Amino acid sequence: MNHHRRCAFCLAVAFLVGSIIACNAEPSSESGEIATATRPPAATQAADETTAPPPPTASGEVDKWALWTGGAQLRGANIYQRRVYPELDGPDFMGHGPVGPPYTQADFNRLTALGANYVNVSHPGLFAENPPYALDEDIQDNLDDLLNKIAQAHMFAAISFRTGPGRSEFTFFWGEEGDWFDESYFNDAVWQEQAAQDGWAAMWRYTAERYRGNPIVVGYDLMVEPNAN
Repeated sequence: MNHHRRCAFCLAVAFLVGSIIACNAEPSSESGEIATATRPPAATQAADETTAPPPPTASGEVDKWALWTGGAQLRGANIYQRRVYPELDGPDFMGHGPVGPPYTQADFNRLTALGANYVNVSHPGLFAENPPYALDEDIQDNLDDLLNKIAQAHMFAAISFRTGPGRSEFTFFWGEEGDWFDESYFNDAVWQEQAAQDGWAAMWRYTAERYRGNPIVVGYDLMVEPNAN
């Protein structure tokens, strides 16, 4: 990937971050005031480092911005999700759905009982890895189900995308080809092709709009472990 193309992609990602922050703002009320859930806190309103935020389903609004700027408030776990490849995984290894491994409501309830209030969902992106980079409704349904379970357990969540237009799961297994998969599973076109980069930006624009009003979604990770192999 040449220097100019890499710079252009980095600028596009930077622009996208700003767009997502703007998209994530709650709609203004009739009085024109910004909803408390996304208003950056004043310096005098910084939360005490030992004070945990109220659960997202509690009464009243939560200042999402302050969760990241007001001291250490979020504690929890990262959960791993990837597409299931039946020809590689077999019928049971990653579960029976399109994404695995499966998580149950009891898993998240136990996490809450242990003192967690946050889950980072490392998940396949909502758009397909290959052109025309369309929405994958099975992937979307899986993410929605996880977010519902996390909400039921009274925790917050951040959405992190592992894959998407021009990037497959197998970028994380570089050098392992020939062991349990072949080179045909690699896809790192997002680092070279403008159409894939545009698709990645479109995927996040769609995602930010879809979850902007979800009270438990408090952050996004635009690409898990970017590695321009």
